[in-house]
Amino acid sequence: MFEIFKRVFWSVVKSETEPSKVMEFLSRCSIATTNGCSVIDVGCGFGRYLGQLSKMGLDVTGVDANPDIVEANREAGFRCLTTEEFSRTNETYDALLMSHVIEHFAPKDLLPFLDAHLDRLKVGGSLIIATPLLTPYFYDDFDHIKPYHPMGIMMVFGTENAQVQYYSRNKLTLEDVWIRRSPLPLPHTCGRYLTSFRARPRQAAMLLSAVVFRLSGGFIGEASGWVGRFRKIG
Repeated sequence: MFEIFKRVFWSVVKSETEPSKVMEFLSRCSIATTNGCSVIDVGCGFGRYLGQLSKMGLDVTGVDANPDIVEANREAGFRCLTTEEFSRTNETYDALLMSHVIEHFAPKDLLPFLDAHLDRLKVGGSLIIATPLLTPYFYDDFDHIKPYHPMGIMMVFGTENAQVQYYSRNKLTLEDVWIRRSPLPLPHTCGRYLTSFRARPRQAAMLLSAVVFRLSGGFIGEASGWVGRFRKIG
């Protein structure tokens, strides 16, 4: 009975809408490409999107800095490269996916990182970014550096000559953006970090917040992240 309750609890509390939006944006790239769509998934992790993209018939390659993760993906049958291996190739791609990558970089490091990968994206190709916004949970991830907004990306990678410290050598237009919404957070309570009886009140509050979020159609909640589709221009 307890296991059933846990499954029901997490099915209500967890709302995984972001992956479907990422796949929707990538599917638009494949429709726009007449000769088949090649995708590079930078920071692919354990292949969350590699399998789905392969099933869509896309020519997908994963890249990750962790060689153990790369090896695990290869054993699962995916084409995957370390960052060093990728730097020694010269292929270009129709679509570039960065899911939960850019928030791990400071601005002075993100600019050359993005530019280096955009060099490998064909003109007219799509960059898909999925990233969190600043919420009470943002710094739970040990190496999160800063949240980025679509407007901030366009100030450096757009064509408007915004008053910023530096500009990119690759230019983008913003084609579409989707804002992820989540139940209202319950941060920094003892019950969040402990599995003892003190966690029970927080779990009940989480469940209530998730139910209210769903019943309100997401209105009673908060913006917690975004997915953007950018197009590389000449």
